[in-house]
Amino acid sequence: MLNQIQCTAAEFNAAAYNDADSIVLFLCKECAAAIDKLELPEAAAKAAIAYTAQHDDIYDAGSVTTLVLPQGEGLLTLLLAGCGEGKDCKPNNFRKAAGAAARALHKAKAQKAVLAAPILLNAERSKNLQALVEGLYLGAYTFNRFKSEAKQAPLCEAAVLSAVPEAAAIITAAEISAEAVCYARDLVNNPGNVVTPQTMAEDALKLGQELPLEITIMDETLMEARGMHALLAVGQGSHNPPCLVALRYNGNGDAPYTAFVGKGITFDSGGISIKPDDNMGEMKDDMTGAGAVLGAMRAIARLGLKCNVIGVLACAENMPDGKAQRPGDIVRAANGKTIEVVSTDAEGRMVLADAVWYACQMGAKKVVDIATLTGAVIIALGNETSGIVANDDELVEQIKLAGRMAGENYWQLPSLPECKEAIKSDVADLLNSAGRAGGCITGGLFIGEFVDKDIPWAHLDIGGTSTATKTEGFKVKGGTAFGTMTLIKLAGML
Repeated sequence: MLNQIQCTAAEFNAAAYNDADSIVLFLCKECAAAIDKLELPEAAAKAAIAYTAQHDDIYDAGSVTTLVLPQGEGLLTLLLAGCGEGKDCKPNNFRKAAGAAARALHKAKAQKAVLAAPILLNAERSKNLQALVEGLYLGAYTFNRFKSEAKQAPLCEAAVLSAVPEAAAIITAAEISAEAVCYARDLVNNPGNVVTPQTMAEDALKLGQELPLEITIMDETLMEARGMHALLAVGQGSHNPPCLVALRYNGNGDAPYTAFVGKGITFDSGGISIKPDDNMGEMKDDMTGAGAVLGAMRAIARLGLKCNVIGVLACAENMPDGKAQRPGDIVRAANGKTIEVVSTDAEGRMVLADAVWYACQMGAKKVVDIATLTGAVIIALGNETSGIVANDDELVEQIKLAGRMAGENYWQLPSLPECKEAIKSDVADLLNSAGRAGGCITGGLFIGEFVDKDIPWAHLDIGGTSTATKTEGFKVKGGTAFGTMTLIKLAGML
């Protein structure tokens, strides 16, 4: 059970609809002709067929049409969830439709629902089934921890009809993945006075007690011994000390490890280069990268995926203080390279510098870092697509495929030589900020300077996708935990 919904697998037959107070039909335009094959109750079938015959505008992905029908002495809620038209009838549209349907079910106070889609009469549509269940759980997400009188929808038992083999196992895996995303969303949505670097470390330790994960926590003393002065410099202005957290999962013997490295700035004031006060409170989400890694590691271990993965969380709070780093400071990172601090608000790349180096030291043969790194990525790609800067095109294609499977979009940006030149310093090895021009690229290339030579690496900039400004499809207003599902899918491909 997750977010007051419990999904179970069932086969298409008339008895599956017995005692249901709600039915959800997931329809693309071409599938509507097969409504009569779903073995629906007679009244529901007639209503759905008649309505779709007269309305051609109900198939937009994420749209939900509500019909209420008499049923015995009560009422039956019939929801028609649009999944697109033609080539747009893809798994991610079922994920969007299910997210919207989940909220409609809760609004109707449904307690026993049946979910049916003509496309799931096809035994080969396992991806649609998984996306549908993921979307249902994700769309039902709420964050009301701090509400004095939080209202909770009644538990909705949802039978998902399909002809897909091993449907029960697919639904269980979908729930585990969705739960990991919701776990990460909770971390992101909590304020900075609740989630601190220490909180991230404590949560990792709890996972280590519950799951086959080997946990390493490095405090200031241990990081100092390793020469991690880039990460330490960012955290030195806060009374909440920084830390580096590592989680190791071995699910495939002697196979090489891939590292997922997350930026974990639990609150970002900008430091001495302080941000404007407008919407500064949103900077509680600057640890989304670390939250995504922690959530992904949780799901990877629970699913028992056959892969070897290291998760690294670079956690700090970026605050102005008498001890804070200053613009103009020069610090030496753990790999020996020196950094001129142009802006203390370009702190994410500094904590990641030491973290990706440490991932290589732990034996990672591939490195993927994920961070709310720049505002420049929003200018380049908007709020629905994350940027990739990388040194390995094969790894990029894997990430993009994993993203498509997760319903998360990515676009690779070029590693331009002029951008690499721009991060060179006159007085140190590197500048931590090269200004506005090509900001997403220069930020990513800076991090790449700390990855061991010949190690495939990719940087995911989720600066525009980490927060949703409205509830739509499977995304709920607030922290999205973007990237969590991508990392889970990517781990399954390793």
